Amino acid sequence: MNDVDVKAGIPFTPPAVAIADPVDGLLKTADLSAPIPVEVMVWPAAEPGYYFQLMLDGEAVGEIRIITEADLSGDMITVYLSEQHLVNEGTYNLGYRTTSPNTEVSDLSPTIPLKIDRSRPGAALLAPMIFPSEPVAGQFTGLIPGYAGMEQGDLIQTFCNGIDGPTHTVQEDELTLRPIEIEFGAEAMQRLAAEEVCIEYQVTDRAGNPSIMSLPVPLSIKL
Repeated sequence: MNDVDVKAGIPFTPPAVAIADPVDGLLKTADLSAPIPVEVMVWPAAEPGYYFQLMLDGEAVGEIRIITEADLSGDMITVYLSEQHLVNEGTYNLGYRTTSPNTEVSDLSPTIPLKIDRSRPGAALLAPMIFPSEPVAGQFTGLIPGYAGMEQGDLIQTFCNGIDGPTHTVQEDELTLRPIEIEFGAEAMQRLAAEEVCIEYQVTDRAGNPSIMSLPVPLSIKL
């Protein structure tokens, strides 16, 4: 008897969600107001009449898609995952189940993560920036203390008298090893043509959730 397993595993590929982050599957909050497009590659053993259905955390969701004569091995088929299945925060596992109409035998594909984050960074409070009493070489360095939900990739937008100032993207070592530093150059501050400047900032996380505005801090820029 041949020792080779005649029922070798079918080489299914995991589903693909182009609008999700390729690293951790994070979806933008703005994309959660409509069905999520999911691409499934037609597997080599698929024949007309075979069908598949999306599986979310082990549960079948959405419509059943039947393979047709026009669907060739390697083709990408787009189906949609209802946004109603992604209401709660957290990480979901998305895959699909294929079924033969002849034997009713089903197989499961590998899964991918989909991460949902609907929380505003900073929660109900963002502390004011901290500045030294005097500028160094005409530049001010603002320090931002940690805030609730701070994560790598958060975008910090500063405002000087309501005008867009420097931006900063939070780095991994700023979560634990060092404070966030933002430089305010002398030329940019002088262009404000004011001796007193109100400095504020707002944080937008990777999912696109904006924080409230920070508490303001007045700053003298007599350079």
